[in-house]
Amino acid sequence: MGDDEEGGVNGGDAREDLDLPFLDELWNLPIMKCAALPVLTYLGLIQFAGAVVQVSGSANNTAPSGQPYFQNIGTLNGASAIYLDNGWVMTANHVASSLPASVKFGGVDYVTEAGSFQRLNNPFPSLSTFTDIVLFRLSVAPPLLGLGIATATPTVGSQVMMIGNGRIQESTTTEWNYTQNPGPSDDTWMETSPGGGNILGFKTNNTQEVRWGENVVSQNLFTVNVGTVPAPVDVISYATEFNDGALANEAQGVVGDSGGGVFTYNGSFWELSGMIYAVNLHENQPNGAQTAVFGDQTLIADLSYYQPQIITIIPEPSSLGLTLLGGCLIARRRR
Repeated sequence: MGDDEEGGVNGGDAREDLDLPFLDELWNLPIMKCAALPVLTYLGLIQFAGAVVQVSGSANNTAPSGQPYFQNIGTLNGASAIYLDNGWVMTANHVASSLPASVKFGGVDYVTEAGSFQRLNNPFPSLSTFTDIVLFRLSVAPPLLGLGIATATPTVGSQVMMIGNGRIQESTTTEWNYTQNPGPSDDTWMETSPGGGNILGFKTNNTQEVRWGENVVSQNLFTVNVGTVPAPVDVISYATEFNDGALANEAQGVVGDSGGGVFTYNGSFWELSGMIYAVNLHENQPNGAQTAVFGDQTLIADLSYYQPQIITIIPEPSSLGLTLLGGCLIARRRR
C-alpha cells in the first residue's frame, strides 16, 4: 500500500495543517510544528509487526500479478526489511538499531557488511536530527531487482500495496462489545459471539510469513514523534485505515510488519513510497498490535522526503519499483 505527493526536500512548500487524532504513548512528549506539517505524538511501546492482515483472509504469500518486488521484502530480527539495490537494505531503526548479523531474502541468509550501517536524518531543522529509518549493506548482494524510490507523497485516496513479515491472521473475524468512556485509557472491550458485538477485527497467531495486502492513503503530510530508544524521533508520514469491505485485499499492519515496504504504481512502474513503522490503535485494544480491528491505522514513513539522502548512498537502479515494509509501534487512538 502507498502513494505519493510532493513535499519536504523534494518540494519544500508549506503544508496545510490537518485535523488528525492525537495519540497517547508512554512518554509525555510535547506536540510541535515543523515546516507547516502537523505533528502527532505517539506514546506506545515499540513492537515488531508481522504479516499484513487482509480482510479476504487469503494467504497472499506469493507475488501478485504485475508486482516484481515481492521478493525484495525479507526478514530481520523478527520483523521486516526491504532490499533496495546494489546490496543495500532498509529497515526501521527500532528493528535494527545496530548492525544486524544477517537478513533473510528468499530463504537465504545474507551477512551484513561491517561499517555500512547508516541512519537517515530528517530534512527540517525543527525536527529531530535522526528518523526511524536505517540503511546497511550486505556482503553479498542477493539476486533481486533494484527498487526506485518515489519522489512525491502519495495523495489521499491513492491505492498502495503493503508487504511485510509477521503474525498471520486467524481465519475468521472476532467481535467485541467496545465501550468508549470519557477518561484516559479507560475504554473497555468484551469479546462476544458472532453477531453480538459492535466492532470487528482479526486476531493473529504465533506464525509469521511475508504477505501482501492493499489499502488507500487516508491521511498524508504529517509528522509523528515516536518514543524510540535512546531518544524520541520524528517521522514524516502518511497513513492508511483498515476498513471492512473497502478492498478485496484490504490490509492492516500488525506485530512484525515494521520495516516492511509500501508500494505505489505510478502508471508505468511500481515505486517504493513508504516503510511501515507503527500502528495507531483503538484505546485499550485487546492484545495491541497483535490484533487488527476495523478503524485501526497503519503509519508509514513517507520516503519521498528521504529519497535524496537514499540516492546519495544508493544510486537509483535502471528499473524502478516500490515495496511494502513491516513493523510496528503500538499507539492508542484518543477519542
